[in-house]
Amino acid sequence: MSSNTPEYLHIDIWSDYVCPWCWIAERRLETALERFQHRDLVEIGYRSYRLAPDSGPEPFVAALVRKFGDSKPAMSMMQGVQAHAATLGLTYHLDTMLLGDTIKAHTLVKSITDEALRKRLVERLYEATTSEGRSIFERQSLAEIAAEVGVPPAVADRAWSDDALTQLVIVDEKQAHAVGAGVPLFVFNDDFYISGAQPIEAYTQALEKMYSSSIDGFSSIQGQTCSMTGCDS
Repeated sequence: MSSNTPEYLHIDIWSDYVCPWCWIAERRLETALERFQHRDLVEIGYRSYRLAPDSGPEPFVAALVRKFGDSKPAMSMMQGVQAHAATLGLTYHLDTMLLGDTIKAHTLVKSITDEALRKRLVERLYEATTSEGRSIFERQSLAEIAAEVGVPPAVADRAWSDDALTQLVIVDEKQAHAVGAGVPLFVFNDDFYISGAQPIEAYTQALEKMYSSSIDGFSSIQGQTCSMTGCDS
């Protein structure tokens, strides 16, 4: 390996498991990574962001209708997002999805140190909320989802007992708010970021630029996001 070749590449991903655009964006990044020649150098850090802090669970549809003030644009937005998801092989049932404070889902992910297990849990949380309409807001439902991907019960219990994990979530959110106004948010080597769901080609270009260190300073790309005020169509 030459002196100019990076030893590793790091991508931090801020997302929420009740954010429809987040799963789409992460799957597009994964597709770009599969094509990336230097995939073995890439490390992924999962960072936390809550779309509905301090809010009890409610139907995602109800939150959208409240944002748009009418059911028609809400339904149109949902249909558009589901169409994008389908092109990636993702099944979306936004009509059964719940929105609420996902603090315990995030602390659950942070309780896991094994990278492969953490990735499996993140994927399962998206599937449980977006495809299956399951709750990730109660201890029992989260424990069941965690067990499905092999998370030991003692590890899952930390999400409910370790206040330090909650503080890590809060720190993540403060950092995200300093960069952008919503999720998904991807920060490449602390150098530049992509905000929102972008085409696969955008992530491919970002990976190549990160590897070659060809970007000077801090630049950004903006796409469809979800924030505490709602989701883009």
